[in-house]
Amino acid sequence: ASLTLPLAIMTSDDTDVQTRELLRRNKNFGMTEGQVVIVKQDKVPALQDSEARLALADPYTLDTKPHGHGDVHHLLLRSGLTEKWLAAGRKWVFFMQDTNALVVNSVLPALAVSATQGYDMNSICIPRKAGEASGAITKLTSRSGDAIIINVEYNQLDPLLRATTYREGDTNEPSTGCSPFPGNANNIVMSLPSYHRVLQGVDQGVVEEFVNPKFKDSTRTAFTKPTRLECMMQDFPKLLAKEMGSTARVGFTSFEKWLSFSPAKNS
Repeated sequence: ASLTLPLAIMTSDDTDVQTRELLRRNKNFGMTEGQVVIVKQDKVPALQDSEARLALADPYTLDTKPHGHGDVHHLLLRSGLTEKWLAAGRKWVFFMQDTNALVVNSVLPALAVSATQGYDMNSICIPRKAGEASGAITKLTSRSGDAIIINVEYNQLDPLLRATTYREGDTNEPSTGCSPFPGNANNIVMSLPSYHRVLQGVDQGVVEEFVNPKFKDSTRTAFTKPTRLECMMQDFPKLLAKEMGSTARVGFTSFEKWLSFSPAKNS
């Protein structure tokens, strides 16, 4: 039996025209008509300083930037794709970062783990050295006892650990030589029924925004370049917790780097 898998690509104003031309020029790389769908995110105004003044590209034009890959969730809902996939009998959605080609090696085993463990969300991970510039999968527990398994960005992990139960901060375990918090490769397997249910909730797939400016000096007032509010797709457990509560099953599957991790931006 043959199986045709749909592919959705998220673009922005910076990449949309080039992506469509690449697909046209290469005849969709052998994919059938309608198999590939492009959803385009909007750009947002950039901020020039800590007073949140809007940056200008020229005296009459706002400088804008893509809003981050967290937009993919709302775009899949708005485009009707998750509803269409459900109606076609699809059960899983795989989110892939296009800079990491090796991740295709881990798709099927990660899918098998999701199916056997009943995960609503399963993040593909790799071993991580302490201090490495990679987000980490953690289990955060509030004072009231509520827990969430979620990514923590590398620049936030060490101070978070030192402020809570890991007074030594982000350190390697002697037995493994790696951090106990696995590196998040940011490739995710989602259970489609749970995913679509959460997207239909009050937040409509819109994840929380954050800002991560680079400052010129220690006064932390002027930016080295304009920044923007952005969002990350790996923050989806927050929406899962809001819509499904403690019934949401979130996990991770760790693979060796040689098998599944070689992002282009490391070159």
